[in-house]
Amino acid sequence: MHDAEMARLSLALMLTLRGTPFLYYGEEIGMTDLMLTDISQVRDTMGVWYYEAMVKNLGVDPIEAMRRTAAMTRDKNRTPMQWTNSPHAGFCPSTVRPWLPVNPNYSEGINVKEQVDDPLSLINFYKKLIHLRKNTPALVSGSYQALHERSGEYFAFIRRTGEQTVLVILNFSEHHQTLRFPRLPFRKSRLLFSSAGRSKKEDKLSEVKMGAYEVYIAELE
Repeated sequence: MHDAEMARLSLALMLTLRGTPFLYYGEEIGMTDLMLTDISQVRDTMGVWYYEAMVKNLGVDPIEAMRRTAAMTRDKNRTPMQWTNSPHAGFCPSTVRPWLPVNPNYSEGINVKEQVDDPLSLINFYKKLIHLRKNTPALVSGSYQALHERSGEYFAFIRRTGEQTVLVILNFSEHHQTLRFPRLPFRKSRLLFSSAGRSKKEDKLSEVKMGAYEVYIAELE
């Protein structure tokens, strides 16, 4: 129901936690799995074997066997990159049949060309957060300190180096939150990024108001 918001929160979580982030092609524009419907579309040799074993050896109905195969094969994750809103999503000429089918949702804005000039698109959200991580030392190599560990609706933590301390709050809820951090030895925060389009650049840590599904990243002062 809130796939777009959750995609942004998931990326923010990965880029603000410790460790090396891995991005897979297509996720930056919101590409989704394509459930294949015919065994002739399957290129995964394990998938073909799985289907044939169910049908020939176990007597499973071909329709049910295909449903199970589509769910297990990695082919659903390997469909062509969706570049444009044109035949085959611009992956190859219209006269060429791609190795795997293209997900038809390329015509619904899930393609690079339609997103690259939209400041609110997913691909530009990726660019902004990647740029922020690269230019924020605490997010790259800082230590980790969990905050409000019993919360079931939001995730709050500190990333810290000797020179910089960054507060990260990820609200995974549709509800607004009012958060307080009385134990932190800081008085205010300087906003580095917010997915809620905040106009205010500073917050007092005595009361941080979070929007629904908001990503909030601030440097503590």
